[in-house]
Amino acid sequence: MELKGKKLLILGAYGTEIEIINEAKKLGVYTIATDSHTDWSLAPAKSVADEGADISWSDYDALEKLCREKNIDGCIAGYSEIRINCLSEFCKRMGFYNYADGADLDTITSKDKFREACIKHGIPVAASYSIDDDITDFPVIVKPVDNAGSRGITLCYNKNELSAAYESAVKSSYCGRAVIEEYLGGDDPRYEPAFFYTIHNGKAVLDCSLDRIMVDMGEGIIKQAVGNVYPSRYLDTFLEKQDRQFKELFTALGMKNGMLFMQGKMKNGLYLPVDIGYRLEGSLSFHYSDFINNVNPMQMMIRYALTGSMGDDEVIEDMTEPHYTKTGVTVTLLVTKGKIAEISGLDEIRHEKCVIHTAQKLQVGAECTHIADFSQVLCRIYLCSEDKGELADTVEKIYSTVKVLDEDGNNMLIGRYDADELK
Repeated sequence: MELKGKKLLILGAYGTEIEIINEAKKLGVYTIATDSHTDWSLAPAKSVADEGADISWSDYDALEKLCREKNIDGCIAGYSEIRINCLSEFCKRMGFYNYADGADLDTITSKDKFREACIKHGIPVAASYSIDDDITDFPVIVKPVDNAGSRGITLCYNKNELSAAYESAVKSSYCGRAVIEEYLGGDDPRYEPAFFYTIHNGKAVLDCSLDRIMVDMGEGIIKQAVGNVYPSRYLDTFLEKQDRQFKELFTALGMKNGMLFMQGKMKNGLYLPVDIGYRLEGSLSFHYSDFINNVNPMQMMIRYALTGSMGDDEVIEDMTEPHYTKTGVTVTLLVTKGKIAEISGLDEIRHEKCVIHTAQKLQVGAECTHIADFSQVLCRIYLCSEDKGELADTVEKIYSTVKVLDEDGNNMLIGRYDADELK
């Protein structure tokens, strides 16, 4: 009830921002979504929010005018590093609460600087190279220092591929810089663990973990995740060997509130972080901690934006347990290049017993132009059950039921999670 009637400005209006709006409405919060799109079909969150505005999230003058006219109480952003930087600047200007106050965002949002911070705290990382180095250990992975969602990333198998890949990564970087790193196959290349922390008043708590299920998409293309399994099979190893080190790193980087996630690989029994996000994350893993443990980090972030507090420390810690009593599986449906002409079967799947949520990103008429980044995600389907056999059967039903066709009637779905491992 403390939040009922408060007004929240959301920087961004894509499909993922609808998740913020839905959680805010559960708390009685009035929502206003904004971005520069005047075509609201490209900004669907505006139609779901209580109000929509056609203002860029970097146009601080126009945003300030909107906030003063509408008596807006707070602001939130997610899903990209550039928007978090804009959020910090705008909250400072308006005097709004900002969970990232005092944090070293310059280090946190730059892959090369974060890598150096990990080394300083004794955390293992992948080998790194300069474009001028005589690199002989291929493959290597080239990526922009400050972009996410697999954008601008290329896997290179020889020197001939490296120059073009580096140029592409630089173009995809907001600051015009790229990094070259050892490509980590991992102890088991099928799995990429991710770990999620909630931080409140300077205390970090690990509340969620997963294994991204990776599949090959072709030579020179980085592997893509076709599903996530919760919790991670590496959870106990991580807690025993490295949890303390990462908590010390978060403190050193000035993180006092908010949520963060890390993606990485296991090498020789240790976790090597590949990427970090000090923000809301696109796989929407909060649905599992909410469903299983009644802990909702998304709502905590909304509460902080409006009140300056994520909640009660003791309550958060007592309710947080990363060893889930149920298994979660997120099936990520990917599409290949082309224009979507037909989508069927999703409504039927939404009514399956162990489906707890669906998040559809692309609609009929959308055109996919890439093959190896976040833009090819059609939908994520969230399953949860104590019965792994039930989960595996539901995964198989998803693949036999959901159809996505292009204008010529060709199947656009690519990649598949083999759920037999659950059994």
